[in-house]
Amino acid sequence: MRKIAKRTAAGAILTCAATLTGCGSELEKLSDSDLQDRAYQCSQSSEHTPGGAISCENYRRECLRRRDEGRYVC
Repeated sequence: MRKIAKRTAAGAILTCAATLTGCGSELEKLSDSDLQDRAYQCSQSSEHTPGGAISCENYRRECLRRRDEGRYVC
């Protein structure tokens, strides 16, 4: 039973990571306020799951990308 749960969790993490890293447009579609909220939530948490850490890094990179465009969101 534990092996199934671990595989399911690992699959979910990989799916989330692939969605966020493989398709930059998904993050580009986030409104500035949604991105700001998600980046703030990441900064307030000291412990992240592996998938959560990947998501937070992707939010950070999207904040930087928007900053390079002159949009200081985060």
